Amino acid sequence: MKTELTFFWLATVIYGVSAFLYILSFVFKKEKFIRSGIILTWVGFLIQTLSLFWYWIELGGQVSTLYTYTLISRISGTTWMGVLVFLLAQLFAKSVKPAGLLIMPIILPLLIWAGISGKEIGTISALLTNPWFWVHIGSGGLAFGFVLLAGATALLYLLKEKQEKLPELKVLDNLNYRFVALGFIMLTIMIISGSLWANQVHGRYWGWDPIEVQSLVSWLIYAIWLHLRLTFGWRGRKLAWYSLFALIVIGINLSGV
Repeated sequence: MKTELTFFWLATVIYGVSAFLYILSFVFKKEKFIRSGIILTWVGFLIQTLSLFWYWIELGGQVSTLYTYTLISRISGTTWMGVLVFLLAQLFAKSVKPAGLLIMPIILPLLIWAGISGKEIGTISALLTNPWFWVHIGSGGLAFGFVLLAGATALLYLLKEKQEKLPELKVLDNLNYRFVALGFIMLTIMIISGSLWANQVHGRYWGWDPIEVQSLVSWLIYAIWLHLRLTFGWRGRKLAWYSLFALIVIGINLSGV
Protein backbone atom coordinates (compact mmCIF):
# COMPACT_ATOMS: atom_id res chain seq x y z
CA MET A 1 0.00 0.00 0.00
CA LYS A 2 1.31 3.46 -0.85
CA THR A 3 2.43 5.57 2.05
CA GLU A 4 -0.20 8.26 1.46
CA LEU A 5 -2.94 5.60 1.52
CA THR A 6 -1.58 4.20 4.78
CA PHE A 7 -1.83 7.65 6.35
CA PHE A 8 -5.26 8.14 4.76
CA TRP A 9 -6.73 4.97 6.26
CA LEU A 10 -5.05 5.55 9.62
CA ALA A 11 -6.63 9.03 9.77
CA THR A 12 -9.99 7.53 8.78
CA VAL A 13 -9.82 4.97 11.60
CA ILE A 14 -8.91 7.65 14.16
CA TYR A 15 -11.76 9.84 12.93
CA GLY A 16 -14.04 6.83 13.39
CA VAL A 17 -12.99 6.43 17.03
CA SER A 18 -13.48 10.17 17.52
CA ALA A 19 -17.00 9.96 16.07
CA PHE A 20 -17.77 7.08 18.45
CA LEU A 21 -16.56 9.10 21.44
CA TYR A 22 -18.76 12.03 20.47
CA ILE A 23 -21.77 9.73 20.32
CA LEU A 24 -20.86 8.34 23.74
CA SER A 25 -20.63 11.89 25.08
CA PHE A 26 -24.26 12.45 24.14
CA VAL A 27 -25.53 9.07 25.32
CA PHE A 28 -23.80 9.18 28.72
CA LYS A 29 -23.69 13.00 29.06
CA LYS A 30 -19.96 12.94 29.86
CA GLU A 31 -17.76 15.84 28.80
CA LYS A 32 -14.63 13.68 29.08
CA PHE A 33 -15.69 11.89 25.89
CA ILE A 34 -15.84 15.25 24.10
CA ARG A 35 -12.33 16.11 25.27
CA SER A 36 -11.03 12.75 24.09
CA GLY A 37 -12.89 13.13 20.81
CA ILE A 38 -11.27 16.52 20.17
CA ILE A 39 -7.80 15.14 20.93
CA LEU A 40 -8.31 12.26 18.51
CA THR A 41 -9.68 14.63 15.89
CA TRP A 42 -6.46 16.65 16.14
CA VAL A 43 -4.40 13.46 15.80
CA GLY A 44 -6.44 12.30 12.81
CA PHE A 45 -6.17 15.73 11.22
CA LEU A 46 -2.38 15.75 11.52
CA ILE A 47 -2.17 12.28 9.99
CA GLN A 48 -4.54 13.28 7.19
CA THR A 49 -2.27 16.28 6.58
CA LEU A 50 0.66 13.87 6.25
CA SER A 51 -1.36 11.86 3.74
CA LEU A 52 -1.98 14.90 1.55
CA PHE A 53 1.61 16.08 1.96
CA TRP A 54 2.98 12.68 1.02
CA TYR A 55 0.73 12.64 -2.06
CA TRP A 56 2.30 15.95 -3.05
CA ILE A 57 5.84 14.60 -2.44
CA GLU A 58 5.21 11.51 -4.56
CA LEU A 59 4.17 13.79 -7.41
CA GLY A 60 7.50 15.54 -7.21
CA GLY A 61 6.39 18.50 -5.13
CA GLN A 62 5.40 20.49 -8.18
CA VAL A 63 1.94 21.43 -9.38
CA SER A 64 2.85 20.63 -12.98
CA THR A 65 3.40 16.97 -12.12
CA LEU A 66 -0.13 16.51 -10.79
CA TYR A 67 -1.68 14.55 -13.64
CA THR A 68 -4.53 12.67 -12.01
CA TYR A 69 -7.43 13.76 -9.85
CA THR A 70 -8.82 10.94 -7.76
CA LEU A 71 -11.90 10.81 -5.59
CA ILE A 72 -9.63 10.21 -2.59
CA SER A 73 -7.67 13.42 -3.21
CA ARG A 74 -10.88 15.40 -3.84
CA ILE A 75 -12.77 14.16 -0.79
CA SER A 76 -9.70 14.08 1.46
CA GLY A 77 -8.94 17.70 0.60
CA THR A 78 -12.52 18.82 1.20
CA THR A 79 -12.90 16.96 4.49
CA TRP A 80 -9.47 18.20 5.58
CA MET A 81 -10.73 21.75 5.17
CA GLY A 82 -13.94 20.89 7.02
CA VAL A 83 -12.07 19.41 9.99
CA LEU A 84 -9.66 22.35 10.01
CA VAL A 85 -12.53 24.85 10.24
CA PHE A 86 -14.08 22.85 13.09
CA LEU A 87 -10.85 22.55 15.06
CA LEU A 88 -10.03 26.25 14.71
CA ALA A 89 -13.58 27.27 15.60
CA GLN A 90 -13.63 25.21 18.79
CA LEU A 91 -10.40 26.87 19.89
CA PHE A 92 -12.10 30.28 19.88
CA ALA A 93 -15.61 29.25 20.94
CA LYS A 94 -16.07 26.55 23.57
CA SER A 95 -19.71 26.21 22.52
CA VAL A 96 -18.51 24.62 19.27
CA LYS A 97 -16.75 21.70 20.99
CA PRO A 98 -19.84 19.39 21.07
CA ALA A 99 -20.41 20.00 17.32
CA GLY A 100 -18.23 16.98 16.59
CA LEU A 101 -21.36 14.95 17.39
CA LEU A 102 -22.48 15.59 13.80
CA ILE A 103 -19.27 16.61 12.07
CA MET A 104 -17.19 13.49 12.68
CA PRO A 105 -19.96 10.97 11.77
CA ILE A 106 -20.29 12.86 8.47
CA ILE A 107 -16.56 13.06 7.76
CA LEU A 108 -16.09 9.32 8.41
CA PRO A 109 -18.39 7.85 5.70
CA LEU A 110 -17.18 10.42 3.16
CA LEU A 111 -13.60 9.23 3.63
CA ILE A 112 -14.58 5.55 3.59
CA TRP A 113 -16.57 6.07 0.39
CA ALA A 114 -13.64 7.81 -1.30
CA GLY A 115 -11.15 5.22 -0.06
CA ILE A 116 -12.98 2.13 -1.27
CA SER A 117 -13.97 3.59 -4.64
CA GLY A 118 -10.48 4.45 -5.89
CA LYS A 119 -12.14 6.34 -8.72
CA GLU A 120 -10.12 8.58 -11.00
CA ILE A 121 -12.14 11.63 -11.99
CA GLY A 122 -9.95 13.36 -14.51
CA THR A 123 -6.69 15.01 -15.45
CA ILE A 124 -6.12 18.54 -14.22
CA SER A 125 -2.48 19.44 -14.91
CA ALA A 126 -3.46 22.09 -17.47
CA LEU A 127 -5.99 23.64 -15.13
CA LEU A 128 -3.62 24.15 -12.22
CA THR A 129 -1.77 26.99 -13.96
CA ASN A 130 -4.85 29.16 -13.39
CA PRO A 131 -4.88 30.88 -9.96
CA TRP A 132 -8.69 31.05 -10.01
CA PHE A 133 -8.70 27.25 -9.70
CA TRP A 134 -7.04 27.45 -6.30
CA VAL A 135 -9.37 30.23 -5.12
CA HIS A 136 -12.29 28.11 -6.28
CA ILE A 137 -11.09 24.96 -4.50
CA GLY A 138 -10.07 26.79 -1.31
CA SER A 139 -13.34 28.72 -0.95
CA GLY A 140 -15.29 25.55 -1.68
CA GLY A 141 -13.51 23.70 1.10
CA LEU A 142 -14.09 26.54 3.54
CA ALA A 143 -17.75 26.71 2.53
CA PHE A 144 -18.09 23.00 3.29
CA GLY A 145 -16.51 23.53 6.70
CA PHE A 146 -18.75 26.44 7.66
CA VAL A 147 -22.03 24.88 6.52
CA LEU A 148 -21.02 21.66 8.27
CA LEU A 149 -20.55 23.66 11.47
CA ALA A 150 -23.89 25.39 10.88
CA GLY A 151 -25.62 22.03 10.58
CA ALA A 152 -23.86 20.75 13.69
CA THR A 153 -24.86 23.74 15.82
CA ALA A 154 -28.41 23.38 14.48
CA LEU A 155 -28.46 19.75 15.64
CA LEU A 156 -27.18 20.79 19.07
CA TYR A 157 -29.99 23.35 19.23
CA LEU A 158 -32.58 20.65 18.56
CA LEU A 159 -30.97 18.28 21.08
CA LYS A 160 -30.73 20.87 23.84
CA GLU A 161 -33.96 19.64 25.42
CA LYS A 162 -32.42 16.19 25.94
CA GLN A 163 -28.95 17.32 26.95
CA GLU A 164 -28.82 20.11 29.54
CA LYS A 165 -25.03 20.40 29.37
CA LEU A 166 -25.15 21.67 25.80
CA PRO A 167 -24.63 25.43 25.21
CA GLU A 168 -27.55 27.82 25.65
CA LEU A 169 -30.14 28.01 22.85
CA LYS A 170 -29.43 31.66 22.05
CA VAL A 171 -25.70 30.92 21.72
CA LEU A 172 -26.34 28.00 19.38
CA ASP A 173 -28.81 30.02 17.32
CA ASN A 174 -26.28 32.84 16.88
CA LEU A 175 -23.50 30.38 16.01
CA ASN A 176 -25.77 28.78 13.43
CA TYR A 177 -26.36 32.20 11.85
CA ARG A 178 -22.68 33.15 11.82
CA PHE A 179 -21.57 29.88 10.26
CA VAL A 180 -24.31 30.02 7.62
CA ALA A 181 -23.27 33.60 6.77
CA LEU A 182 -19.61 32.62 6.47
CA GLY A 183 -20.53 29.56 4.41
CA PHE A 184 -22.67 31.71 2.12
CA ILE A 185 -19.78 34.14 1.58
CA MET A 186 -17.46 31.26 0.71
CA LEU A 187 -20.04 29.75 -1.64
CA THR A 188 -20.31 33.12 -3.37
CA ILE A 189 -16.54 33.35 -3.78
CA MET A 190 -16.48 29.74 -5.00
CA ILE A 191 -19.04 30.41 -7.74
CA ILE A 192 -17.45 33.69 -8.87
CA SER A 193 -13.92 32.27 -8.97
CA GLY A 194 -15.24 29.14 -10.66
CA SER A 195 -16.83 31.27 -13.39
CA LEU A 196 -13.62 33.23 -13.94
CA TRP A 197 -11.65 29.99 -14.04
CA ALA A 198 -14.10 28.42 -16.51
CA ASN A 199 -13.89 31.44 -18.79
CA GLN A 200 -10.12 31.26 -18.99
CA VAL A 201 -10.03 27.50 -19.47
CA HIS A 202 -13.20 26.85 -21.52
CA GLY A 203 -13.97 30.26 -22.95
CA ARG A 204 -17.30 30.74 -21.15
CA TYR A 205 -18.32 31.90 -17.68
CA TRP A 206 -21.32 29.62 -17.23
CA GLY A 207 -22.42 26.50 -19.08
CA TRP A 208 -25.21 25.09 -16.91
CA ASP A 209 -23.35 21.81 -16.47
CA PRO A 210 -24.35 19.62 -13.47
CA ILE A 211 -21.55 20.89 -11.23
CA GLU A 212 -22.45 24.53 -11.86
CA VAL A 213 -26.15 23.87 -11.30
CA GLN A 214 -25.45 22.01 -8.05
CA SER A 215 -23.29 24.91 -6.82
CA LEU A 216 -26.03 27.39 -7.69
CA VAL A 217 -28.67 25.32 -5.89
CA SER A 218 -26.51 25.23 -2.75
CA TRP A 219 -26.00 29.00 -2.94
CA LEU A 220 -29.74 29.66 -3.36
CA ILE A 221 -30.64 27.45 -0.42
CA TYR A 222 -28.43 29.44 1.95
CA ALA A 223 -29.50 32.74 0.39
CA ILE A 224 -33.08 31.81 1.30
CA TRP A 225 -31.93 30.84 4.81
CA LEU A 226 -30.40 34.28 5.35
CA HIS A 227 -33.43 35.99 3.81
CA LEU A 228 -35.77 34.18 6.18
CA ARG A 229 -33.72 35.25 9.20
CA LEU A 230 -32.88 38.82 8.23
CA THR A 231 -36.15 39.78 6.52
CA PHE A 232 -38.81 37.63 8.17
CA GLY A 233 -37.14 37.28 11.56
CA TRP A 234 -37.03 33.49 11.66
CA ARG A 235 -35.14 32.09 14.65
CA GLY A 236 -34.64 28.92 16.61
CA ARG A 237 -36.07 25.54 15.68
CA LYS A 238 -37.34 26.46 12.22
CA LEU A 239 -33.96 27.62 11.03
CA ALA A 240 -32.24 24.76 12.83
CA TRP A 241 -34.29 22.27 10.83
CA TYR A 242 -33.60 24.30 7.70
CA SER A 243 -29.85 24.12 8.36
CA LEU A 244 -29.98 20.34 8.60
CA PHE A 245 -31.99 20.14 5.38
CA ALA A 246 -29.49 22.43 3.64
CA LEU A 247 -26.60 20.28 4.85
CA ILE A 248 -28.24 17.20 3.31
CA VAL A 249 -28.48 19.04 0.00
CA ILE A 250 -24.79 20.01 0.24
CA GLY A 251 -23.92 16.36 0.89
CA ILE A 252 -25.89 15.23 -2.16
CA ASN A 253 -24.23 17.91 -4.28
CA LEU A 254 -20.77 16.94 -3.02
CA SER A 255 -21.47 13.32 -3.90
CA GLY A 256 -22.66 14.37 -7.34
CA VAL A 257 -19.60 16.51 -7.98
